[in-house]
Amino acid sequence: MRVLTRPTATLALATASVLAALSLPAAPALADSTRDDSWHVKALELPEMHKITQGEGVVVAVVDTGVDAKHQDLKNNVLPGVDLYDDDTKGAVDRQGHGTGVASLIAGHGHGPGNRDGVLGVAPKAKILPVTVKSERSPLIQPTAVAAGINWAVDNGADIVNVSLGASFNEELNRAVERAYQRNVIVVAGVGNRKDMIIGNPARHQSAVAVNGTDRKGVISKEAALPAEEVDIAAPGEDLVSAAPGNKYVTAVGSSGSAAIVSGALALIKAEYPDLNGYEMFQRLLETTRDEGEPGHDLHYGWGALDIRQALTGEPDGRGTRPTAAAQGNGGLEPWQANPREREDGILVFVWAVIIAVLLLIVGGIAATVMLLRGRARRRQAELAYEDPLEEIEPAPEATVPPQGGPGHATGAADDAVWRRPPG
Repeated sequence: MRVLTRPTATLALATASVLAALSLPAAPALADSTRDDSWHVKALELPEMHKITQGEGVVVAVVDTGVDAKHQDLKNNVLPGVDLYDDDTKGAVDRQGHGTGVASLIAGHGHGPGNRDGVLGVAPKAKILPVTVKSERSPLIQPTAVAAGINWAVDNGADIVNVSLGASFNEELNRAVERAYQRNVIVVAGVGNRKDMIIGNPARHQSAVAVNGTDRKGVISKEAALPAEEVDIAAPGEDLVSAAPGNKYVTAVGSSGSAAIVSGALALIKAEYPDLNGYEMFQRLLETTRDEGEPGHDLHYGWGALDIRQALTGEPDGRGTRPTAAAQGNGGLEPWQANPREREDGILVFVWAVIIAVLLLIVGGIAATVMLLRGRARRRQAELAYEDPLEEIEPAPEATVPPQGGPGHATGAADDAVWRRPPG
């Protein structure tokens, strides 16, 4: 058993201060053609995989725009959740349509005779825990709201947290992802789309599963993917038919859908192997992928393309480089102490420590210089104002010396003000 390490560098850093859904504009789809058009269902062999497990007993939180709990393909699969901006909705109102689509790809059960119509999710018997992080008053979603949503989901029974959103660096969001991993809850995030140009958080975090999209041929998508060293896995991301509020359907392109599919796959893994810890969940998912692209880890497929059959029936193939605590029964360590994708964060800490030390030296040098100059000024003023006692004992025979304070004699006391560091 080996550890999966994530490379240290990133090709692109998010610079926006808010989050955006990782889906491109969707086109309407007809209900009666939904299942026929769902090419990924066949590609992932879902009907066959559902003979093994359908995700029973697993809870997947969807941190998003809300979920239409009344949709015919999701009915009875949506638990009471939370809306950070409206206590009454319990997450069951979708303010944009994005969250419903994501939820359907995870746990849609279809409808009609034999449930043969509509969207069939990867884990149709899993439960969706909706966490609404979008306000009605703003088109944007704050990173801190997503962090709060992840924390709430972890505290309220989620086994997996789907975040089909991307944002700039945010410390609260990073802490939320790490906290989830420490509690054996895996956060799944879309890497981003070509139009985004940048990979955001939480996909950049080493404790989240970062997902790129592929097309119908299994080739990395030209639209629903970004090349980045943080990529862990690739899954279908083009022409995905999903549910929309009001018993409607749309066809969309984006790594939002790819992340949802991987979240569903993790729900199947969790149902089949309920005792796996966080490290082992990563390992079974990533070490059972089909190695596509360049051998080993690459910028497009990560460790490879999702293979649900192998994830449920095969064994991790040990693609990593180091034995871990998990390989030794966890060796008494917690799962996060054997993080399968730990980066060389110590380097970053060292760099920042050096920068801070240099800044402190500069500030200290400036302060010392100012104090030295002021000290010299005081001494100079004291010398000019000094009166020789002998003048009082042996005055000059003629009163030719100007009187004290008169022209030609230094006056005024030295400045006694204490030097203070400028504000800020």
